[in-house]
Amino acid sequence: MSSVTKGSHKTLNIGTLFSDLSMFWGNVEFLKNNPRDSRTTKRNARYLPCPESLSQDELVEAHETYGDTIALYAESFLGSGQFCGRGECWDLAHEALKYFQDYDYVPKPIPSIGRTHGHLIFEARVSDRGRKMEGQWRGGDNRIRRGDIVEWRKVRIGLRGGFATLGDPDHTAIITADVIPSRSPSDGEHVSPADIGTITVIEQSLGKLPERTDYDLKCLEEGEMWIYRPIGMQVYLGVADLTAEAPNNHVRLMEL
Repeated sequence: MSSVTKGSHKTLNIGTLFSDLSMFWGNVEFLKNNPRDSRTTKRNARYLPCPESLSQDELVEAHETYGDTIALYAESFLGSGQFCGRGECWDLAHEALKYFQDYDYVPKPIPSIGRTHGHLIFEARVSDRGRKMEGQWRGGDNRIRRGDIVEWRKVRIGLRGGFATLGDPDHTAIITADVIPSRSPSDGEHVSPADIGTITVIEQSLGKLPERTDYDLKCLEEGEMWIYRPIGMQVYLGVADLTAEAPNNHVRLMEL
């Protein structure tokens, strides 16, 4: 939020980035000495719809810009005896993306917004003890890559000798190795988690220090999951930063 005062007029601006990566900007201009007079008050609202999925070249470039740094950031906590941030699972992703603020020569990545961490690559829902698996691929890349970020919600997954519960209700982890699905997926294609196979992640939780874990997605029994590719604000949203004022020349900007 920001405000601008010119003479007797004051303008309040607000900008919001939602978890689906749509954006909203609004402003209200009014007389300082009579802010309730609707006859002299002007309002304006603009909306940027959810971004569309990107090509393989664009998604690979995003990985090359951010992926290895994010994975190395997570791996730096292994064996350190320290938590990342507050020790919450989400902190690993949030702090890894925030880490790029220290490097002004790297385009700002989309920050963690709720449980969203960039360009959605894959989403799935599993039920009935794994007998029903529904998944969808998004974007032109054909694999999960090191530095991608996975979100789980109320997941039960089989492990050797038992099972793990990931997400009560949500859990975040950073993927540290590339994964090539058993069949090459394309944008919008239905893909089962079983087609992806095993992902290797760094994860932490309250009371549990960062550790490396393998999860075979063929063993998913219940729950939902999403995998995101960290990506630049400008590349994916068409804006270089989060500001309270709408860009003037964005081709997808809508007046409300």
